[in-house]
Amino acid sequence: MRNKALLLIFYFFGLCISVSAQTYAIDKNAKIIFGLGSYASQGGDLFVDPGGNNAKIINFAANINYFIFKNFFIGGGIEFSNGSTKNYKSNSTGFGPQMGYVFGNAQSIAYPFLDLGIRRYEMSLDNANASGHDIFFGFGMIIPVKSHIGLVFEGGYHTLNLKDNYNDNSISGNIFSLSVGFAGLLFHNVIPPRFYPSL
Repeated sequence: MRNKALLLIFYFFGLCISVSAQTYAIDKNAKIIFGLGSYASQGGDLFVDPGGNNAKIINFAANINYFIFKNFFIGGGIEFSNGSTKNYKSNSTGFGPQMGYVFGNAQSIAYPFLDLGIRRYEMSLDNANASGHDIFFGFGMIIPVKSHIGLVFEGGYHTLNLKDNYNDNSISGNIFSLSVGFAGLLFHNVIPPRFYPSL
């Protein structure tokens, strides 16, 4: 009788582990870390110089996302960028939350995704500083190349609204970008054993 009770306890424990473990990259409780780089052409009042030249931007971003449900994540990120036109140079930093949805399951060989987020944004120009927010929408693809490493391709559209820190004038701009990078896929890919008591 005692042995049967112990077997039932181990069986229940095994079921609990099976439910809580992450067995593939976008399962509940899994995490994905992105490292991305991009080259962008930016327009709008915020970026076009007096000669009508768009700014050319090199951008680096990192973020971490946590799957609170299968396929659905929340997370946060930080971005650094350096831009220039014929007439000025700029440096920018952004950080803030995001959320998204990844399509696929345990058998998928690639994971398309959509994400949406907002960043607190700080920009320094040659002769001015501005701060505000960046609302962005992204879409892309994660292609696993190893169990826990993937390639990431992402396209994005950003809308920035900033205020000049010296005179409170509002300035706005938009960004179309294509980013390429790597993803760290943090999950347990070994399915825990199940216990089957013989009663």
